[in-house]
Amino acid sequence: MKTNRARKVTPATLCAVLYTGLGTVALAAFLLRPGVPSVILFAAVMVTAFALVAGRNPHIAGLAWLVLSPALHPFARYPQSGTLLTFDRLYLGALALTVLLTRRARRPGAPGVRAFVTAVTVFAAVFLFRALTTQPGILGALQTFIDAILLPCIAFAVCRRTADSPGRLRAWAAGLMVCGTLVAALGITEHFFGYELATLSGGVVRTDTEVGGIVRVSGPYATPEVYALTLALTLAATLFWWMSASTDGTRRRGCPAFTGPLLAAVQITGMALSLFRVAWACALLVLLLGLGLRVGKKLRLAAVAVAVVLGALILFVPLQSNDLFRSRMSDTDNVAGRFATYQVGAEIWRSAPFTGVGINQFVEAQKRVDPKVVWGVRSVQSPHSSFVGTLAEEGLIGFAALLAVCGYGARMIRRLARAARGDATRQVLHAAVIAGTVSYLAFSVELTMLPLGPSNAVLAVVLALAASAVETAPRRPAREEAAAAAPERAVRTLLAGPVS
Repeated sequence: MKTNRARKVTPATLCAVLYTGLGTVALAAFLLRPGVPSVILFAAVMVTAFALVAGRNPHIAGLAWLVLSPALHPFARYPQSGTLLTFDRLYLGALALTVLLTRRARRPGAPGVRAFVTAVTVFAAVFLFRALTTQPGILGALQTFIDAILLPCIAFAVCRRTADSPGRLRAWAAGLMVCGTLVAALGITEHFFGYELATLSGGVVRTDTEVGGIVRVSGPYATPEVYALTLALTLAATLFWWMSASTDGTRRRGCPAFTGPLLAAVQITGMALSLFRVAWACALLVLLLGLGLRVGKKLRLAAVAVAVVLGALILFVPLQSNDLFRSRMSDTDNVAGRFATYQVGAEIWRSAPFTGVGINQFVEAQKRVDPKVVWGVRSVQSPHSSFVGTLAEEGLIGFAALLAVCGYGARMIRRLARAARGDATRQVLHAAVIAGTVSYLAFSVELTMLPLGPSNAVLAVVLALAASAVETAPRRPAREEAAAAAPERAVRTLLAGPVS
């Protein structure tokens, strides 16, 4: 005879039943009475459900975010004219929950990576503290912290954990390549068909009166600066994906040989249409470093430099007859305006030297400072530099924390150079990471990029690839490292000579 055995109610079953009931209630509230509380509740339920599903394969979930983010950035938001809920906040929030719920495979951490992560954590803590103490405007300061600091940190953590092999490094680079191609395609079609997405993304259409009232394309983002910098970063990743296809000793055939140069050309075209001179310079810089920089191969870098310079000269000669190009290249008023604004930033910093005037308070503080004039040009209403803006808004404490992030980031990239000596894939990645970070620094010196979130998230992925490549690199025993370093120390001692 068969006996009926009572089934045990496990904690997992109980949680599933409770979660299903909560989801049903949230969906009913969202459909019957749509409002901010019901939307937030429903979004929280969906984020948690997605995090549980994404826990099975966070690598694919992260790549899906890279591909979908530029396409959904202007549209997936609530309310449409605000920034309460956005695609990046919901998706990266779910990925953060996924990281917390899933176990991490143990692997030895590299000292350079740990120091960089610590520096970023300290800077994020300083930024959050200053955002919480900003009065008035604490809500806007917290939104800036979430979009510009917290979400990029989540993207860094997800990519660092999942890019644990050469194949996955190339997969993340492919995701960045697709992301940059979508961004460039939106910018190119905006330029030729005349539509705009900036207002949908929470920004405004920017008309450049200095070049005949032309509208600056911004792709799916709120500002053209984010559009141009994102393309510079994804171009570096595209070159890594393309050039690393032959690091195993085979030739680049099929998809990489055709797709890599084609998509890189699309992204360069998008950068050219941004009308930022720093974007034009960074396009050449990324090509130079991404194609020519290899550890121990200076002749290759020189050859690529000659080719890039010749290509730039070939394009420069016919463009001299273009009025738009000539007016952009000959415009020096905005350079003078930036120098005047830097003087204003120094005056603002002197008013609060240690803690700054508060996040997003530069423009308000500028009203209390006499305008400066350089070469007959007055200062403008923006810091026009991430470093000047940080110094004025966060004081010496935040500025020192930012410099620490830059210093330890450079140290981590040096670690990557050491790990790349015997690995061709890491050599190509080292060149791409340098190209991307130098481009970000070039933009940040003359534009206020730090408070702008989407480009920070792309930079975080690029740096996470470097961190993961350093942590997963094969390590030599201490005796072998000492033996390898002994000849170099001996030569250094001989060159130094006896000390009297």
